[in-house]
Amino acid sequence: MLNRAVSGKPCLGNRFMHVPGHSNSALSVLAAGSKKRVEDKIKSGVYKYVPQECFCGSDEEMLLSETDSYGIYYPLVVCKKCGIIRADPRLSGDSYVDFYSNEYRTLYGDDDIDKNELFNIRLKQADEVYGFISSAVKLPREGVVFDIGCNMGTMLLPFHKAGFETFGVDYGTSYIEYGRSKTGLDLEAGGIEKLRGRKKADLVILNHVFEHFADLGKELNDIRGVTNPGCYIYVALPGTFWWIRNICNGDPLGMFQNAHTWQFSLRSLRYVMECNGFEFVSGNEEVKAIFRKKETAIRERGDVPAGEFDKVLKYLKKASRRSYYKNIAARILKAPLRKLMKRGA
Repeated sequence: MLNRAVSGKPCLGNRFMHVPGHSNSALSVLAAGSKKRVEDKIKSGVYKYVPQECFCGSDEEMLLSETDSYGIYYPLVVCKKCGIIRADPRLSGDSYVDFYSNEYRTLYGDDDIDKNELFNIRLKQADEVYGFISSAVKLPREGVVFDIGCNMGTMLLPFHKAGFETFGVDYGTSYIEYGRSKTGLDLEAGGIEKLRGRKKADLVILNHVFEHFADLGKELNDIRGVTNPGCYIYVALPGTFWWIRNICNGDPLGMFQNAHTWQFSLRSLRYVMECNGFEFVSGNEEVKAIFRKKETAIRERGDVPAGEFDKVLKYLKKASRRSYYKNIAARILKAPLRKLMKRGA
């Protein structure tokens, strides 16, 4: 295991220190088995860690956490210059490929749900995404739509039914095979490299994928290479402020996942996209956002979001304190109830 670049304890408190063998949340039998395999691969050196430079190029950072929501080693830092949160160090490229191919879906609960049921859940989400995109932009008739990290391909179905040519890629082979047999769509196991040589896209879907990229500049440049001028990019990811408040019950630890190399707010996502030549069209703090490909970059990397570091750090510290005291209060309230139950037994 590579020692983290930032020394000292996590600034969010002792609860964010990594304790080997400890789990920060309840896991199913399948997920617990996957967690153990991941930890064994880390311990044995099968999974290797490499340094992760910030997108803005600065090496000034602050350690937020050493652990993710499941208790897996996950050194998370926030950049003092641009305010982007990242894993540093992170898993190497080969380690990520193995993780996404063999552990990711199981660890994060997909394998606990019947695939038919999961397919129907994803289908409802697909209709919502289709509505969000259709209400914001007008795509060319019979255009081409790519979904990178397509899971079962459900996000592509509404576009396919509307007459678009669609293609999806994902490292989860079993989900690709299921989606292909269920939908008849053109889906393939792999990443962006599988898109080369095909018709260029008018829309690319990155639904909870962007935060997993290792090299943001390279991945976005690769996307530029497989898209038409003016192509739209739909990006959905867990927006730091909205996600902690609305999904994680106010606890930042609930949002920290070892699969995520990066954490963004809408402002920091715009910064990255604009530096790579994608103009902001519309979006919200959840984050669900649409960008449009321009010929050149429309922002310099030195033009970081002003005040983002202070805003992110202040929010995380406040949320962490509130969550800590909320948990203490819950334990105090439960103690008398447990005593009564014991007496009743």
